[in-house]
Amino acid sequence: MRKDGFVSKRILVSSYIYLPLLALSVGGFVLATRDSKSSLPRKDSHTPEVMVSDWEQPRRLGPPVNTPRPEDAVEISPDGERLFFMYAKDLLENMSPKEMLSRPNGTYVATRIGGPTDFSKPVFYDLGKGTSQSLDGELSFSPDGTKVYFHSVRAKNTGYQQDPPKDDFLDIYVADIVDGVPTPARNLGPPVNSVYPDGEHAIHPDGVTLYFTSSRPGGLGKNDIWVSRQDGTSWSNPVNLGNPINSDKNDLQPAFTSDGNTMYFSSDRNPRIGMAIYRSKRIGKSWTKPELVMKGIVGEPSITADGKYFYFVHVLTDANVVFDADMWVSERKPSE
Repeated sequence: MRKDGFVSKRILVSSYIYLPLLALSVGGFVLATRDSKSSLPRKDSHTPEVMVSDWEQPRRLGPPVNTPRPEDAVEISPDGERLFFMYAKDLLENMSPKEMLSRPNGTYVATRIGGPTDFSKPVFYDLGKGTSQSLDGELSFSPDGTKVYFHSVRAKNTGYQQDPPKDDFLDIYVADIVDGVPTPARNLGPPVNSVYPDGEHAIHPDGVTLYFTSSRPGGLGKNDIWVSRQDGTSWSNPVNLGNPINSDKNDLQPAFTSDGNTMYFSSDRNPRIGMAIYRSKRIGKSWTKPELVMKGIVGEPSITADGKYFYFVHVLTDANVVFDADMWVSERKPSE
């Protein structure tokens, strides 16, 4: 079998559901099969709720960025003026492999036109130059804006290059930005990428340290956060962050405040809460005990450089079924 055909076949049966990626950790939730003939409204079983005193209760972004279809992998630009996210025309199980790896699915960008919930009509942000089929998302820009790191489902993923191919449906790629447009991307290769899914990442504000999620051996749970540092053109062997960041469950999707000292991330470590967003502060070489920030089947945190706005994704469920995903935002409370 051709490796690109293997990609299309295997991604549909993978236990690490790509869209919405949060579904991998929602325990008993399963992806819904949409009935296109049904006009019955769906009622969400959870509402995002802030759990700390320094953030306001969140608000859902309106149209045209949120739609009745899944929006995921949100990334706000440092200045809060551009919103990047991944869109799919349906849940993955309702699409053929060819549909799934083709437009209109992929990453889009919208420009802020008012308040933090108001954005222009999104336009496609092409990360797939140089490849015939891909599904790209989870953008993280270098501090100087000259590079964008993203994860992708494509035939060049490390595991798919093995003989026989391994089920490696996420690798991390990097593309140079020229005149605001991403050029053809390069696979980061080993040791960052492995034959296991690697993605859900963030480049640290220092510009050389990459935090990413992987299910590779040596972790504490199903998916852990790892870190690798770039030295010239090479990356160091990834190190597992260990306790207290990683747990025996799923810990993923790191994001940083502009000073690099506070990390927000997603975790389902508490089965009574489900997937939620936590934060931890770095003191010296250690991380503090994670603090619950937002609950309600949420993830994909992204924070503006001024620390004023906190964007994230909320997965909509009813009767233990995932049926949509939308983007939300919380505003920092004014200092007293």
